Amino acid sequence: MEPLKTNNFLADDLEIEAKRIKCDQAIKRVLANMSILARTVKGTVTEVRNMSIAEIEASIDHESIEISSVRVNPGLSNSKSVLLNCQDSIKDEGTVFYDIRFIMRLPDGSQTKIIVNVEAQRKSNPGYSIVKRGVFYVARLISAQLGVEFSNKGEDRIQYDNIKKVYSIWICMDCPNDKKDSIVSYTLHPEIIYNGNNKLNIDYAYDLLNVTLVHLNETYDKSNNELIRMMDILLSNMAVEDKKNRLEFDHSIPMTVELDEEMSDMCNISLGIEARGEARGIAIGEARGIEKTKTEMITNMLKEKVSIDVIAKVAKLTAEQVTDIGKKAALL
Repeated sequence: MEPLKTNNFLADDLEIEAKRIKCDQAIKRVLANMSILARTVKGTVTEVRNMSIAEIEASIDHESIEISSVRVNPGLSNSKSVLLNCQDSIKDEGTVFYDIRFIMRLPDGSQTKIIVNVEAQRKSNPGYSIVKRGVFYVARLISAQLGVEFSNKGEDRIQYDNIKKVYSIWICMDCPNDKKDSIVSYTLHPEIIYNGNNKLNIDYAYDLLNVTLVHLNETYDKSNNELIRMMDILLSNMAVEDKKNRLEFDHSIPMTVELDEEMSDMCNISLGIEARGEARGIAIGEARGIEKTKTEMITNMLKEKVSIDVIAKVAKLTAEQVTDIGKKAALL
């Protein structure tokens, strides 16, 4: 029996994976577009929830958003926002890759700075807790500020008070039913274990980190949340022109030349993956069908007591292969 063309299937798998990487990069470029980014933070970042989209766009440091493969060293990760292969690397802690990072400066008179990380997560259940991964990300975003935003030196009177708040926002696709169509925020909260002091004053400066998971509904127009509705359209398999029209007219997203090109790239690559995957599935199905038919033919011939040599000649197999099939069928 001729074996499945595993080399061809491996080549297909490699090509699909290469396209998937390109698709992931295209998705991140789209999510980093200013119009999309502003709406993402409006739906997740508490400090800007009551601001207009125009005000939010003005508060985002455009220079801090960089689409490249730049290595971000420890202590410098808040000075550059790096898309795709941005990373913090520190000895014995491994390497962290961020999808999107940028800085926001709020117009509150004190120029409050917030560092935001946005992640595109294809699978909501990748085999580990997304929340715990998010906690690790915000912890690194905090610790990477040492030496840039704050110091731990004794002569510095302010020291840790200069730590900037960080957000890690996860756009989760392929969500299970118990998570779909929801946005969950994880923050620090004080818990008074004991209070024998009626003048207790809580230090509210603790609010420095936030992990937010945006679980998509993945069905158009089914969510009552504007951010989820927008993301459901943006990351759907909808035809690219329909997608652009829906985003422009339903969500007031201006279809600039840049966003138009980014979305077209994302959709075209995604369609290529889907088509290649379907073709591969058909090829595997056909090959397995042929294999099954040939196995059934050999089994029937063995039942009729046809000699192994004759069967091997007809099936274009070796006698050993025919014998193996007979043993598996308990005929030899």
